[in-house]
Amino acid sequence: MSKVLEKLQLDSTPINTKGYETLLKLVENTSRDSFDLNYGLFMYNVNAMEQLERMDFAFESLKKKLFGSLHGVLRKELFENSEKLKALQEKSVKQNGALSSHRETVKIR
Repeated sequence: MSKVLEKLQLDSTPINTKGYETLLKLVENTSRDSFDLNYGLFMYNVNAMEQLERMDFAFESLKKKLFGSLHGVLRKELFENSEKLKALQEKSVKQNGALSSHRETVKIR
């Protein structure tokens, strides 16, 4: 995990939280670990593959949740905009009279 955190190149920001400060300290403390140490832990730790799979699953799970939330927000905005457009069209028809065809709509614009 230390090499993953090191590759993120995290920097201090003006709005660091206490948790982020702790993360920066962790990166500072573990980034000095050599690749050979990480490789040795990977090669000789019987749980290494399971840990990598769990980390991969955790990232994928978080991404799905984030993108799922994004999808909900976008869908809500699309439907709200669609409803607003429909309301504007209805208001325009009431004020200007109904248009008989799409071609007539195009001619007016």
